[in-house]
Amino acid sequence: MTTADHLQTVINHWVDLQQALSTRQADTWPPVMGIARLHEHLQADEDAWAQRAEERSPDQLGATTAPLRIAILDTMTAVDRQLVDTADAIAGAVQRLPTTRVPVRVAGPGDDVALQLRTLILKDEADARRWSFTDPRRRTGPYAAAWLLARHDGADGPFAKLTGVHQDQIEAAARWAAGQIEQALEMTRRTQALERPCPHCRGALRIEGGDGQDPTVKCRGCERTWKGSDAS
Repeated sequence: MTTADHLQTVINHWVDLQQALSTRQADTWPPVMGIARLHEHLQADEDAWAQRAEERSPDQLGATTAPLRIAILDTMTAVDRQLVDTADAIAGAVQRLPTTRVPVRVAGPGDDVALQLRTLILKDEADARRWSFTDPRRRTGPYAAAWLLARHDGADGPFAKLTGVHQDQIEAAARWAAGQIEQALEMTRRTQALERPCPHCRGALRIEGGDGQDPTVKCRGCERTWKGSDAS
């Protein structure tokens, strides 16, 4: 994915993050109870496996999960901070200062030139394309993502041309922010080893999922796979 793709991910999915604040995470990872049946050879162990998952000690990694709204809020806060800080740095380097300090004579009756200059100065100062260092309504993750995307694409405005260093700064922040959002919304597929061996060859089993699709278990030895309740 490109820098533009990463920034667009932030813009497109910010509403999804806001909506997810009121929901709770349905499953732990790996989704032990998400697979109704791996294979008939595993059927006898399913109840015991589920019971062990429920009885795990709270200090075990992955034993408990925080409400999703806390994870989402943490993600939104971190993405806000990262993208706003990046926009501050880029604007501080490339955004031209307003021309309010340019001396212009007071426009008198019929002095159209002075009036036009004064109007241009006021428009330049209020240019909506400028990044704001103070307005809290515009200092947000999605707004910063849109502003950085415009700078990345070379859109017109009171800005100098970005250097390669500036582009690298934007790319790093955009990639990190998109990754945080994808993880928070479970848009990315994850994989993890299972403790139990394959019932056929005793090889290592790995589970894949976490992206909204049915979890899949695959043996790294004999390469048998199980997805949902259907074995292959």
